[in-house]
Amino acid sequence: MKTQHLIVKRGLWFGLAIASAAAMITGAWADTSTETRPADTRPADPLDRESLLGTSEHERAVIIPITGTITDITRGSIERRLEYVREAGIDLVIFEFDTPGGVLGTTLEICTDIKRLRQEGISSYAWINPQAYSAGTIIALATEGIFMSSFARMGDCQPIMMTGTGVSAVPEEIEAKATSPLVAELRDSAQRNGYSYLMTLSLIRPEMEIWWLENTQTGEKRFVNTQERDRLMAADEGTEKKEKGLLDYISGRREGASGDKTETGGEPTWRYVDDYPALGKVHQPIVEADKQLLTMTTPEALAYGFARAELNNEQELREYFRISGSVERLEDTYMETFVQWLASPMVRGVLFLLMLLGAYTEFHTPGIGVAGAVALVCLVLFLGAPYMAGITMTWEIVAIVLGIILLLIELFVLPGFGVAGIMGLLLLMVGLLFSFVPPEPVWDDNWFRMPTLPDTYTYFQRGLYALAGGLAGSIVGAYFIARFLPQTSVGRMFIPPNPTHEQVMMVDAVPAALFVGAVGTAQSMLRPAGKALFVDTLADVVTLGEFVEKGSRVEIVERHGARIVVRQVS
Repeated sequence: MKTQHLIVKRGLWFGLAIASAAAMITGAWADTSTETRPADTRPADPLDRESLLGTSEHERAVIIPITGTITDITRGSIERRLEYVREAGIDLVIFEFDTPGGVLGTTLEICTDIKRLRQEGISSYAWINPQAYSAGTIIALATEGIFMSSFARMGDCQPIMMTGTGVSAVPEEIEAKATSPLVAELRDSAQRNGYSYLMTLSLIRPEMEIWWLENTQTGEKRFVNTQERDRLMAADEGTEKKEKGLLDYISGRREGASGDKTETGGEPTWRYVDDYPALGKVHQPIVEADKQLLTMTTPEALAYGFARAELNNEQELREYFRISGSVERLEDTYMETFVQWLASPMVRGVLFLLMLLGAYTEFHTPGIGVAGAVALVCLVLFLGAPYMAGITMTWEIVAIVLGIILLLIELFVLPGFGVAGIMGLLLLMVGLLFSFVPPEPVWDDNWFRMPTLPDTYTYFQRGLYALAGGLAGSIVGAYFIARFLPQTSVGRMFIPPNPTHEQVMMVDAVPAALFVGAVGTAQSMLRPAGKALFVDTLADVVTLGEFVEKGSRVEIVERHGARIVVRQVS
């Protein structure tokens, strides 16, 4: 009997030692696997209507709609409206989203502006009504909480590039550098608001596979990757085998001697989440590798812990946030909407076309000025709208103006096509093309950096298409202007008809008085160009470099087409 008690006692001590060792090993494993097992928060459980009510009251609130493509104009508009919020002393801002996405660099800057509101004592929340894809989702995550209408959607934030074959993912050789600012932003938003970092990453990385597990003992729900899922499941199986063998040893039973079910024969500690309220049956994995980016409907966002509640109108917003005063909507101004329309690549392509046609028509109808004025107005709009939007920089405008000046010098001062013409053409092409590309956020102090964001290459290609389309359209338009405009009633008012063959033959192309050796009188100071009178013919002349006083006698020594060279004679 004593022997049996001794065996049981030793068995108990032995079991405690094994349990302690297993705990130490498990703890050490957990410490070394922090990179593969992100800290995930438990998704929100369904709440009744009363539990959704906010705890703090707000006297006033504003709703700032974010609609359409997100650009620098969007950021400027948001900054203007947030400045109004600060001046008015309003402590609650709700961003209403209806956007397909936008420029990544601008998106990251807007996120920084929104997170800065917390330091100023201003609460900010996102209301997705009805969609916030890509850049919209990134901005929504930067707020203090997300609310969605019944049929809203969010997600799909992977940066893309426009290539010759269409839309494609960022190449692997630049993917890490191009997306590292985005990853840092998503990590910060997840840590601030308690979102699952693993799920947040699946918004931008299609290679991720995520499973949804539940702890049967504590009720904890966790999002894990395949490696972490295998580790948790393997830990369950190993623990069951060790505990079952230890109990069999202590009780003196052999394995399989009894059909009684032991305590360890129940369900494992971790299991898949099979169903969830408002979702029904849960398909595992919830994010499939290489098949999808995380895109969520309203019930999914609520289940996964991204959305706080379903709110469908401003009255429900007022009830949730306990707003006692007014709820003001701060829309874009008409000027912001107009500038954004003018700054679009398609409209700028049309302005470029009209600018070229106006310049062509002005050169063929000198002295009128209407076509030249049209070209000048189109140039101002072509550069002014994107400059106000923050897309075009000062150096690009300077390059374009210098290019135009050099080309005019080449045409009217230095005939031919030399250095001035080539430099002017290069400056004009570079300035025009880069005026379509918004500047990237400054991540370091380097004065020169190669583009790193996918949007930069996308806008570069859009600018190339717009300029090519405008140039092709202007060539076609110039042909029709030259062919048909002089025959119209309006064209005859400004463009004289071409002379007939008989009229050309009747007119002496070279006046008889302007021959080499003819002597005339300088009608103006020749410095070295000026005017001289030969019999009754007044002509533009130029000397060989010397200055000639007005009234001096001059002689024609050379003639090359319309260029007449003279020298002073006594």
